[in-house]
Amino acid sequence: MNPTPAATTPSRQTAEVVLDTVPATMRAIRGHMREGREEGVSVPQFRALLYVGRNPGTDLSSLAEHLGASMPAVSELISRLVRDGLVLRELDPASRRRIRLTNSADGERQFHEARGRTIDWLANRLGSLSPEQLDRIASALQELRTVLGDDI
Repeated sequence: MNPTPAATTPSRQTAEVVLDTVPATMRAIRGHMREGREEGVSVPQFRALLYVGRNPGTDLSSLAEHLGASMPAVSELISRLVRDGLVLRELDPASRRRIRLTNSADGERQFHEARGRTIDWLANRLGSLSPEQLDRIASALQELRTVLGDDI
């Protein structure tokens, strides 16, 4: 027996718009972030660089969760990035069982170049909007971030 669909409410309608919009938006953003990545850096490696760049000092399990990959796969991926001089791996002084990850200077450079390219692309796409429209988008996204809090 199929459950009865929930009544349509303003919050449910907004949730549907968010679910229809955010994944497509993120696909476009990820695509532009990957453009221009350096030769020899795979997409998963590049995604790891971006995550570590946004979350310096993160650990392997957080990265694995973000990438949707197993711990052994992420451990091997990070080993390659360490060998290539893009990521630094060190023991957490507070817990010797935890490994902290940070981008090296070269990894950080790649992260900032990708972020800058993507911001330029997105700013160009948003350039046709009025200041009021831009303010509404920024305010709505800030509200969404606040509502979701620790879940993002």
